[in-house]
Amino acid sequence: MTGSGVWVEELAEAPPGFLEDDLEGEALYRAFAEAGVENFEVGYLRVWRDGAPVATAPYFRTPYAINTTLPRGWLRRLLSPFWIGIAAVGSPVADYGRIDGETSSEVLEALNAALAKKAPIIAYKDFPPGMPLRGFSSEPGLPVAVLEIKGDFYSGLKQHVRSDFRRRMRKAAALRIEEHDGYPAFVGARLYALYLEVLEHSEFSLERLTPAFFEKLGPISKYVLYWEGAELIGFSLLLCGRGRMHYKYLGMDYARGRPHGLYFIMCLSHIELCLRDGITTYQTGATSYPFKQRLGSTLEPVKLYFKHRNPVLNWLVQGYMALASFGER
Repeated sequence: MTGSGVWVEELAEAPPGFLEDDLEGEALYRAFAEAGVENFEVGYLRVWRDGAPVATAPYFRTPYAINTTLPRGWLRRLLSPFWIGIAAVGSPVADYGRIDGETSSEVLEALNAALAKKAPIIAYKDFPPGMPLRGFSSEPGLPVAVLEIKGDFYSGLKQHVRSDFRRRMRKAAALRIEEHDGYPAFVGARLYALYLEVLEHSEFSLERLTPAFFEKLGPISKYVLYWEGAELIGFSLLLCGRGRMHYKYLGMDYARGRPHGLYFIMCLSHIELCLRDGITTYQTGATSYPFKQRLGSTLEPVKLYFKHRNPVLNWLVQGYMALASFGER
């Protein structure tokens, strides 16, 4: 118990109504929990005060490879055997860290006391700046790109940008684009192979998702498939609802997709879907910022907050994280 009448309950599953106002809510968290992703343990901490629940925090525990955010090279290879246990509030697969309910310093202190029993390092992944976390350090995370789509979207772009986009979309004429509400099981194996190809090209990744994750996320997903003749060369997984579209995952055959500019065609085809369906917010997550900013996206900052429970080791972790941070200060 922390403070007057404050205590924390451990939950294996999210309580009813968990993050019900969020497109990346309970269904996304449940899909990850049930997908058997290696090296991840997930759960929920519910904070009570004076007999009433005031907050529910999702968390995950994992052996964190300390070279995760380092660029490819000799230092990343040198540090590859080393890891440290972390217990982090948030989700590996959500763009933003969320606590359902109160985020006062009293609530956070109660959560920290519970998390300190689970791993040497406590973290809060992808939360907004200014969290009242006493004794924690923070480093910038990868900002989330968000595009507002209002009125005649294309007329608001500069002429040379519109010309470039028209040129890119002409390339899309060589492709066949299909929409599927739900998981398209008939191409499931190919989808996963394309996801793995993107994963192998990624500069860093915290998790390696399983085929089961994509299946379990199917009920709330829209899949867009990109075909070159009879060959599936790319897909994108979207979450749509409440006037929003979240671009969550993609897979791509790089050798066949690059000549078409497939990544850019994916983004532009999503904008067409937004315009068609009256979606006004297109959230495209992290990376590929120059192109997203050309579209007019704003970059919303997030922070990684962290603290080692040992004060001396905490000082060392602070120094290392400052060197390994991938965000802009």
